[in-house]
Amino acid sequence: MIDKPLDQIGVADLEALVTYGRSEGRSLDFKLTFPGAGEKAVKDFLADVTAFANTDGGDMVIGVREDGNGVAAEIVGISAATLDTDLLRIEDQLRNCVDPRVPQFRVQTITLASGAVVLVMRVGASTVAPHRVTYSKSSRFYGRNSRGNYEMSTGELRQAFAASDEMPRKIRDLHHRAVEATTGKDMPCRLAEAPAAVLTVAPLSVLREARDIRVTRETAVLPPRVSGGIDMVVGLDGLIVHSPIDQDSQAVRTWSVNHRRGYVDFAWAIGRTKDGQKIIWRKYFDEQVIGAARSAVARLRSFGIEGPWVAMATLTGIREYRVITGDDYFTDAAWQDPAYLGEVVDDALGPESLQPFIDGFWRLFGIDEAPHS
Repeated sequence: MIDKPLDQIGVADLEALVTYGRSEGRSLDFKLTFPGAGEKAVKDFLADVTAFANTDGGDMVIGVREDGNGVAAEIVGISAATLDTDLLRIEDQLRNCVDPRVPQFRVQTITLASGAVVLVMRVGASTVAPHRVTYSKSSRFYGRNSRGNYEMSTGELRQAFAASDEMPRKIRDLHHRAVEATTGKDMPCRLAEAPAAVLTVAPLSVLREARDIRVTRETAVLPPRVSGGIDMVVGLDGLIVHSPIDQDSQAVRTWSVNHRRGYVDFAWAIGRTKDGQKIIWRKYFDEQVIGAARSAVARLRSFGIEGPWVAMATLTGIREYRVITGDDYFTDAAWQDPAYLGEVVDDALGPESLQPFIDGFWRLFGIDEAPHS
């Protein structure tokens, strides 16, 4: 997969494939021409898409010549003359010949100086895998490894169906453990008794691929709202970065947990009692949740981990607290506590994709639509 959000991939990124000798593999495939309409060509294309979806996702780059060993050799592009018709054709094939439908298939068109175009077809790792190709009286399931596509065995299919049923719950369990950790469970410290946000950012492949990344003091993601010093603690599962422990409460106000398995948890205070008022400041949530998600994605990508990404968020300790939205203006008090804001799945986890968290935050305080800053 090209290490960039799909809509930001440009000509320079394509040229880098050749410059640095990128080769095909588990998450990257080069095609010289657009998938054809013949029976074998259709089967091969559907096998490519479902194989990516059934494993960890990937990019098909159309318009790249490889050297015979799978290494990008030349960016040649394809004609755009019939592109709209061709894209409609493959969309129809994906709709009618794949069961269940692949949930994440997107195309980025990049125009070269010659007028030809290169297509990057990005397939996301699927939470409803395995996907089956049903075309021309055949019914097959495909997986992908470093050598390309292969037909999945009966044992692999049993595991894939079991994993698909369990995946949403298991991914949420990662986040629920992060929420429990704020009480000090399996942690070297606890989070201060104040309204707090808990965020988990992970690749969708976190449960499929065994990882043991080397997280160090230099590569760890820092927690939100860091002011002053930080402390770092090496643990069995990863590296914990937290604000200094308060001597009176023996608690901290923010932390990040950098898991060697390839995901990051954050927890940080978003409010406190001031002059008898139980107050939450909006900027401590909406600005920080976006910044934390971006930091996690950037750092995990530096380890060679790719999306799609899933983010999960929960607010704790917010009962009877209000959000200050202007000069002496407060929202209603929250009554739901803790409050799970749900999960978001996206290629980049930008501000727009995280908006459901912002909307959910305000609804907890009786406001249906987020007010302007």
